[in-house]
Amino acid sequence: MNIRIFTFVGIIFLLISACAPVLQSPQGNALTQTPQAPANTKPTGALLIWQSNDAPCQTAAFSIESLSYGECGKALTAVSTQATGHEPRLSELSSRYASFAAETHAGSLIFKGSGELIPADAETRAIAEWAKLTFQIAQAGSTEASSGLAFTWHREGGIGGFCDDVVVYLTGLVRTSDCKGFNAETYLTASQLEQLYGWVDNLSSIDYDDSNAPVADGMQITLTLNGIGQKQADEQTIHDILDLAATLDAQLGFAAQAEPEVSDAQNALRDYLTALHTSDYNLGAELYGGDTSLLQTWNPDITNDLPALFERACSQTGLQCLAPRSITYRGSEVDGYHFFVEFSNNDHTLFQQGPCCGETSGPVISMFPFFVEKKPSGFVVLELPPYVP
Repeated sequence: MNIRIFTFVGIIFLLISACAPVLQSPQGNALTQTPQAPANTKPTGALLIWQSNDAPCQTAAFSIESLSYGECGKALTAVSTQATGHEPRLSELSSRYASFAAETHAGSLIFKGSGELIPADAETRAIAEWAKLTFQIAQAGSTEASSGLAFTWHREGGIGGFCDDVVVYLTGLVRTSDCKGFNAETYLTASQLEQLYGWVDNLSSIDYDDSNAPVADGMQITLTLNGIGQKQADEQTIHDILDLAATLDAQLGFAAQAEPEVSDAQNALRDYLTALHTSDYNLGAELYGGDTSLLQTWNPDITNDLPALFERACSQTGLQCLAPRSITYRGSEVDGYHFFVEFSNNDHTLFQQGPCCGETSGPVISMFPFFVEKKPSGFVVLELPPYVP
């Protein structure tokens, strides 16, 4: 996938041009050709232009007020945001990400954002999948519930009387429900999106049913994945997909039942990580309640000075004191709360921790667990940021 970041002026130039120019990078190097903007697209208000990969070429121009769609190079049909319901998601994306142009499996994009984050490849694909699905909704006037579906998961029975459903779309949208009337939704993180597209692109379709498996409590789980690849899923891969589905179901269930203190704990975690990122080591030390022996081992010349230990660790020793990109609540215990955190590099791209210590193969991690404990004085974080030697 090719992604290019460019200035606001460059975007406006693309929006008013019917050609597909070769952009120049700030250093003067030619960038690959960007998607062609529709000839009659207005330059005012367009935040996103999507163009299909397939023939005949189709395009859609998204603004807060409306969506214009049709065949590339021809007159476009305009519909209001009330017809498509795209305004909330478009506003969210525009405020989160910086401007970019990209080519993805789901089509080409020209995106004008006001945020700081540089989308990971999987996040760019998710935006394109969303634009494609919204185009299809506008074109058809409605869409089937199965449109853009990645996988479905169903669990029922068991001692607990489960009856849960998880539906995950290529756009990254997750919807969960149960037979008692519970409904919730969220969007996958960048790390989860990367995992999802790896399955969809590489695997053939899956229709899994464990009803014949010897399960002691009689619980039944089914899974359907709309894969477009050739590889047949092995037992471990199916287990991984089932695990993600169960995690998403639990995550949304925990979030719906979360006490007000969860928000306070999450804020404490964000404040702690942000403090270390912005070199406010006094506040970072105040919000840290974990073990300090590793920090002390790295810096034996510093004693009884946690802010100084953090400063040395963040600036010299290899602690990655980066800005938090996303924080996901994933459950609680009697004395605190569990979260997953994704981080942004200093250039606003997604931080990924590769294999350690000279290894050339191994897992790449981009979601990191943190526990926030409640003390009489308030919430404290027990984990250090990720470490890279």
